[in-house]
Amino acid sequence: MCRTWDLNLRNDKISFKQLNEPIQKLACDQIKTSLHRYALVIHDWSQIQYVTHRNKTQKLQRTHQYDSGYELQTSLLVDAASGLPVAPLAQTLSSASGCYSTFNEQQTERKTHLDSLSEQIQKVEQFPLDKTCVHIIDREGDSIAHLRELSSHGFQWLIRAKEGNRIEHQGEICKVGEVAERIEIQQVKPISYKGNQHMLYVGETNVRLTRAAKSNKKDCLGQRVAPQKGAAIEARLIIAVVKDINEKTVARWSLISNVPTEITAVELTTWYYWRWSIECYFKLLKQAGHDIESWLQTTPEAILRRLLISCMACVLTWRVQRCTDEQNQKVRAFLTRLSGRQQKRGKVESAPAILAGLSILLNTLQLLSEYSIDELNEIATIALGT
Repeated sequence: MCRTWDLNLRNDKISFKQLNEPIQKLACDQIKTSLHRYALVIHDWSQIQYVTHRNKTQKLQRTHQYDSGYELQTSLLVDAASGLPVAPLAQTLSSASGCYSTFNEQQTERKTHLDSLSEQIQKVEQFPLDKTCVHIIDREGDSIAHLRELSSHGFQWLIRAKEGNRIEHQGEICKVGEVAERIEIQQVKPISYKGNQHMLYVGETNVRLTRAAKSNKKDCLGQRVAPQKGAAIEARLIIAVVKDINEKTVARWSLISNVPTEITAVELTTWYYWRWSIECYFKLLKQAGHDIESWLQTTPEAILRRLLISCMACVLTWRVQRCTDEQNQKVRAFLTRLSGRQQKRGKVESAPAILAGLSILLNTLQLLSEYSIDELNEIATIALGT
């Protein structure tokens, strides 16, 4: 398997779309085993820093001289029943010269985050998942023009609203934050937030999104395009408040969604809470697993190619993590022990530990195919000086 992945890494004739096909197929097969009729697709962006890599080509120079590299946009499929990740359905790597994506054969020009994401969501909706997808985006997704576009296609979404944006509530136009203060919230369940145990409170009301879309684009005269009015969107506003044991507010999320009321406000809040799984994926790429920001490939094409191959290891890791049968429990325990990583008592084996154990296992199997047991014992004797 390791040798196959190495050959794919070096073969430029294999397109990004072809490299992503095994991941996509496994995602479609695995999500069908979920007991929930919905599937979550979490979208986010991550900056891949290559500040000191002078040989890297086409690096994006962003806010300052120490903020350069590439930008990764990922659409991560998550089980709506358990909150555990399944696989990245689509990924796009942006450089200074353009974008390289798993659903385009050729390089394309760079677009704004949300314009690019809208295209990616339309591609994702064409995958044979046999589930109703709910697209989850953080505050950057609170763009009325793009929400109207997604709604016109019948797509379902869950967005964290910007509290300064205006909505219509009970016939009155007011800010999201003002409506949030009025909604009565109920204590629902304890949750873990930033490593501490807190209590979650949730409230809900119906709202309409009626504001005009303000574009940053300019016309042929160089003037900013006038705000565009559009159809009102009937939506649900869910207010989620996290409080500590002293009932002090630790966090508040104002969520807007067009998901039908068959899904309760508490479940929608839980789905948004699981949005953190995509941050864990980025951490797996950068720190706790693949160390992507140390890769020596010099072009964005080579980086994306290696990234897709690395994602296959992530997908295998998550599959082991999701399975609850006795056999997979033994596999998780074995891989965690093999990794040498410590786990908190009572916690499920973490993805970084499983991934590290899986890497050691595959390398060990590769060694066993090349050396006999006697040869390995001889090497160990020499190394240990015994």
